[in-house]
Amino acid sequence: MGRDVVFNLAHTNIAGIQRLSQNPSALRVLSLHGWLDNAASFHSLSPHFSDFHHSALDFAGHGFSDHRPQGSFYHLWDYVLDTVSVLNLSSQSSWLVGHSMGGAVAMMVAAIVPEKVRGLIILDNMGPQTNKPEDRVATLQKSIRKMAKYRLDRFSQYQSKEDMVQARMNGFTSLSHEAASLLVERGVRQQESVWSWRHDGKLTFPSPFRMDEASVEAFISEIKCPTLALVAEQGIYKDSVSLVEKRASQFPWITLKWLAGNHHFHLEPETATSVAEEIQAFIDLN
Repeated sequence: MGRDVVFNLAHTNIAGIQRLSQNPSALRVLSLHGWLDNAASFHSLSPHFSDFHHSALDFAGHGFSDHRPQGSFYHLWDYVLDTVSVLNLSSQSSWLVGHSMGGAVAMMVAAIVPEKVRGLIILDNMGPQTNKPEDRVATLQKSIRKMAKYRLDRFSQYQSKEDMVQARMNGFTSLSHEAASLLVERGVRQQESVWSWRHDGKLTFPSPFRMDEASVEAFISEIKCPTLALVAEQGIYKDSVSLVEKRASQFPWITLKWLAGNHHFHLEPETATSVAEEIQAFIDLN
């Protein structure tokens, strides 16, 4: 897929996987993964991006990137700062490809630094999760209680890497053995005879704050670049078609397509090529 790379930012170190084109003037593509995934999420797409300078990040707390300090949450806007900081390392603008949570981050980045984002591609995501203002107190209360009880020495342990692959296959969304194995390979570590997840345990805490629909719409309205939204027919929006259409109608400039596959349709070997072809065609047109 490429070589390991670390972006040394002023406030943290962000790891990733990078593949540079032989053409020095090639377009830049920066890929952002979903919750509890890592840069290997783009393993199946990367070979199709050989004409681009392609970098896939490990978000903070994921893969080989630094964790946030103890007592810190993982907010979307913190990921936005990390991403903008990586973009600022180059004078050129980039295409952003974001899957799931990474799509929400990519949307916010495109809204606040339009000069750094040449185009936006979101994969099975139509923006940040929301809740109503009247739910905010209970949401924060639940999250703070979880943080107060957190202990570093309590974490899930497994007897083999294969056990972790099986756990990942049956996680929040279903994954094939091959797709799960790619994520697990970059997302686990072994200490003596015990295997554990590499990601920060605080990532599993409930979010302390979610935007409301009006806030999400405000960000979407500021996205002026060409935008392609690819939604998985068997993904997280299969029962939320109206939400997808509502969010899509708020973009100044968007192409929306539903494609066959599950939430990780960009990683699954059976569907990744069709996702890559849509992305390539859209970039070529814009």
